[in-house]
Amino acid sequence: MKEKIIMEFSERWLKAAVVEERGAGPGKVKGLYREAIQPDSLSFSDAITRIYAQAGKKKFAETAVVIGRSKVTVRRIDLPSRDNAEIGQMLGLHVIRHVPYPKEEIIWAYHNLGFDGISNSHILLAIAHRDILRNIFNSFVSLGIQPENILLSSQGVVHYARSSAKDPAPFQQVCLVLDIDSASSELMVVNKLQLSSSVVISQGAEGLASEGGPVRFVMELKQALSAFRDELSAQKDVTVFVTGVAGGVEEIGGYLEKEMGLKVCPLQSPATDTTRDISFASVLGFSAPARKDDIGFTLPEIQVKKEMKQKLRQLLILGVCCIYVFIMAALVAFSFLSQREAYLEKVTLAVKLVKSRNEGLTDVSRMVELARPYMEARVTPLTVLYEMDRLCPENIVLTNFVWDRKKGLVIRGYAYEMPDIFSFVNALDNSPLFKGMKTRSTRRHKIKDKEVVDFEIGAK
Repeated sequence: MKEKIIMEFSERWLKAAVVEERGAGPGKVKGLYREAIQPDSLSFSDAITRIYAQAGKKKFAETAVVIGRSKVTVRRIDLPSRDNAEIGQMLGLHVIRHVPYPKEEIIWAYHNLGFDGISNSHILLAIAHRDILRNIFNSFVSLGIQPENILLSSQGVVHYARSSAKDPAPFQQVCLVLDIDSASSELMVVNKLQLSSSVVISQGAEGLASEGGPVRFVMELKQALSAFRDELSAQKDVTVFVTGVAGGVEEIGGYLEKEMGLKVCPLQSPATDTTRDISFASVLGFSAPARKDDIGFTLPEIQVKKEMKQKLRQLLILGVCCIYVFIMAALVAFSFLSQREAYLEKVTLAVKLVKSRNEGLTDVSRMVELARPYMEARVTPLTVLYEMDRLCPENIVLTNFVWDRKKGLVIRGYAYEMPDIFSFVNALDNSPLFKGMKTRSTRRHKIKDKEVVDFEIGAK
C-alpha cells in the first residue's frame, strides 16, 4: 500500500503524520511526529529533514502540506452573485479590506458555501501572506519535493471530527468543532457538512493548565460564540465536538459542559507520549484523499510551472499522436505501393506467359489486319457495280460511272421520262452503298428522233 505524509506548519510546531492510504476513506496511522520551529524562520528545511529521519524514509508516495489557522485570516462573506467568474472578480476587489497588506503581498483562496436562495452566495474566504507561503514552498523545493498547494488546517479538523464522531447526524445541520492545540485553539461552525466559519482563541492547552486559565478560556469562548450568533440562532441544541490535545479533551469537555451548558462530545485523538500536548486533528483529517471543496493556496510561480508542465504534457501527447499518425500513413502508403508493384509484376508475368503460348496467333492477327481493307464489301468496286446494276431499271441507260475516294461517286445517263430518274435516285439512296445520292442536273435532247432526258447523279 502507498504511504502518505501530511505536514502542518503551526505557530511553534511542525506536525507530521504518516498514514497508509485506504481508498477513499481515512488512512491507517503509521506514526505521529513533531519538530519545534521558529515562527519567523526563513526556512523549515532542517525541521522537514528531521521529520523524514524520524519516519525512517527519504521519500513518500504523496506529501500533503497544511498551514495552521493562526497564520491565515478566514472570513465568511456574502456576495450578490451566483456566477463563479463574477465572484472571483468581486473577491479580487473585496479581499484587501480584511488584511493590512497590499494586494501584491497576499494570496487568497475561497470556497463557495452555496446560494441563500434570495440574492447572495455565502463565501468562505482565506487569506495568507505571500512570504509565509513562499518560505514553506521553498523549504520543500530545496529538498527536491514539489508540493502542489498548501491546505487550510481548519478543514482538516472538520474532516477528522466527521470521521471520528460516533453520531454524524449533527454535521448534517449546524454544529461546532473546538480544536485545542498547545498555544491556541480554534472554534469552527460546521453547516451541512461544510466549514462555515472559524475563530481563533488565544488560549490553548498550556493556558488551560495555568492558574486562572479555564476562566479566561471560557470568556474567550463566549466571545467567539457571540460572533456566531446569527449562524447558531436557528439551532436550539448545538453539539460541540472537542478535539485536540490527547491528555485533556474529556476533562476540558466536561468543564465546558458544566460551565456553559453546552452539549459536548469529546473526540479522543491517537497520540504518543511525545505528542500528547499538541493537536494532530488537522493532519489526521487530511489522511483521506483531498476533496474538491478543500481550500488550497498556490504561489503564482508554482501555478505557472504547473500549467507549463501540463501544457508540455499535452504537447508531448500531441507530438506522439502526430508521429503515430505519420507512421501509420507511411505504412499504409508503403503497403499500397508494395501491393501495386506486386500486382504489376504478376500481370507482366501473365502477359509474357500468354505471349509465349500464342506466339503464332500474333502473326496471323497481323496478316488479317493487313488484308481487312481489301476484304470489306462496301469498298470493293465490283460490289458497287453489281449493286448499281441490280438497282438500275430497264428504262434507264447509264453512260458514265466515276468513283473517286476523295471526290465521291458520279453516275451519268439518260431516261425517257423524269419520274424514271427520280425513282432510280430513290432506289440508290435506299441502298447502304449509295447513301446520299442526289440529282445534280438534267437536260432534254433528242436521240434518233426520240426525246430523252440526260441526268447526272452524284454523292460525296
